[in-house]
Amino acid sequence: MTEFRVLAPGNVVLNDVLNSDSIDPFDASIEKFLNSLSSQILTNKECKSYPELIALGFWLRASNIESLKQQNLRKASKPLGLVLHFTPANVDTMFMYSWVCSLLMGNRNIVRVASHESPMQTALLMLLDELFHQAEYLHLAKMNTFVRFDKNSGYSEELSLLADARVIWGGDESVNAIRSLPCQPRSRDISFADRYSACLINGDNLDNIDQLIKLAESLWRDTKPFAQQACSSPRIIYWTGDTSQKHALFSAVNKIAQGTLPAVELANNHLVLSQLVRSSQPDCQTIIIDRVGAVEVEDPTLVNLEWHTGDGFFIVHQIDELDELPRRLEDKLQTLSYWNIPREQILKLSERSSIRGLDRLVPVGRALEFSPIWDGFDLFSQLSRQIDIVF
Repeated sequence: MTEFRVLAPGNVVLNDVLNSDSIDPFDASIEKFLNSLSSQILTNKECKSYPELIALGFWLRASNIESLKQQNLRKASKPLGLVLHFTPANVDTMFMYSWVCSLLMGNRNIVRVASHESPMQTALLMLLDELFHQAEYLHLAKMNTFVRFDKNSGYSEELSLLADARVIWGGDESVNAIRSLPCQPRSRDISFADRYSACLINGDNLDNIDQLIKLAESLWRDTKPFAQQACSSPRIIYWTGDTSQKHALFSAVNKIAQGTLPAVELANNHLVLSQLVRSSQPDCQTIIIDRVGAVEVEDPTLVNLEWHTGDGFFIVHQIDELDELPRRLEDKLQTLSYWNIPREQILKLSERSSIRGLDRLVPVGRALEFSPIWDGFDLFSQLSRQIDIVF
């Protein structure tokens, strides 16, 4: 594919975006546009079948945008100018969050949508196109375009030379390839490369069936969207405390997964992955192989996570004390979700200077909730010029 296709808005050409002016951060028209998009997503019949889109719709609600605005009122910010976005292929809606952050900062945006098409992506782009065609949002339409072109074409290089910032989602190899392209001397790169996430569960006092089901539902909420391919979905489970309910938890998760995933195909995939894990750790123990899979290992750092196929497979590791955890947390770890861990221990863990990774600590069930502070980047600051004023 060498052609350059505009996906949305259909009433705008690339030169409109290149030649238009940026606007003030949190301009009222941007907030109104995002609130309209939220309403469209949450009321659209097709969107309702995609929990990822519903989550996006809730995040775009006026109350949340207002909260983000209040957090940034103390800053004197100006738009950067033109932001070029390269979107991930495995998470259909993730690019929307960084684009919204850039839009809220008043920037003009070119969003290169990944070549992989999906019904969810198509539905989202159609809603965007409809809104951009409305008269009150035509000025925003001229500031933004969602396009598709082959990553190996010359468009990436041409647009990089024009951009004031590049937001790059993808694997390490793809990110490095884009970062190697020539750009303006002061252009900024915000890179979201390969990461993985984990979950820390304290099994003490988990003998209550209601608590067990709540934990299972929360863990599945972090796992099911994007087929566990999102960087913030947990792949490793660190278990501490009472172990008596460990098998019961994964059985409960498996029960929740019934009817949502093809059983035979997944069981086969999980069996193959468990055998790959066993090749590096012969003493690993199988907890469950069904619609979800879980194996317990002696050393999770020896597991090649590139083998991980998603769709509800967990690497489980028992730790006796939380002090053991920091040496297990590698620099590629993004999110650590937690269950039944005291606040003071969470704060203590966050302060450990020996931990090279770990950008987020969130309760189980909230791993996929997007924040403008992502992968250690403050997107509002990165996608704007901060003006230092001294009186």
